[in-house]
Amino acid sequence: MNSRLKAALLLILLANILKKSPVYLLLYLLAFVLFSLKEWKSLPVLAGLAISVGFFAELIGTRLCLPFGCYEYVNLQPQLLGVALFVPLAWAIFGSVAYLTASSIFPRKVDRLLFASLLMVLLDLAIDPLMTSWNAWVWKTSTAINWFGIPWTNYLGWFLVSLLVFYLYERLSSPSICSCLKMVGPAVYLLEAFTFVLYAPSSVKMPPVIAFVLSLALLIPLTMRRWNHEGRFDSNEG
Repeated sequence: MNSRLKAALLLILLANILKKSPVYLLLYLLAFVLFSLKEWKSLPVLAGLAISVGFFAELIGTRLCLPFGCYEYVNLQPQLLGVALFVPLAWAIFGSVAYLTASSIFPRKVDRLLFASLLMVLLDLAIDPLMTSWNAWVWKTSTAINWFGIPWTNYLGWFLVSLLVFYLYERLSSPSICSCLKMVGPAVYLLEAFTFVLYAPSSVKMPPVIAFVLSLALLIPLTMRRWNHEGRFDSNEG
């Protein structure tokens, strides 16, 4: 592992330590810049798509209640056209981490896209109850089937928007991720999931805990199976 990759991973570690601070976004941005120099040159394409598609999905969501359900942003600032600007950036961060993790496990395109979208949903199982407890946004839609008060339609929406982002990324670029970076994908994802547990207040601790346990239950056996099957990561996959 070269010094540039080590520096990028250190930035991600620091970002998670400082997750409750705005510097979280800056540290991830710097890490992504380092990744894109060599190990993942098309990462800016994925990040750009996640930001743009994520923003328009949130814009439509707050106006037409599709595809997530009816909600509005309250305390999360700054906002543009009623959409908190942190959220499209979060789509880019979480989308990139989810895609990297899925790429480390599934060489087949369909499996990779579906699994990356599922990983996005797992992250949102932790994120949404936490953010609504802070009144970052409030839900107007209520459903009989819900996740700690969050309507099930929200998670269907997250899956579909994530799938669109990943599909467009693979259509509009030639994704190629270095094996040295793929190897750390599951660890980076689990770090993200764990720090939600770490920083969640006791009143909403359970959703992040469940999401983290589900992530462990999925990623550990799948990653081990991949390692056992290949013996190593093929840098030409992707």
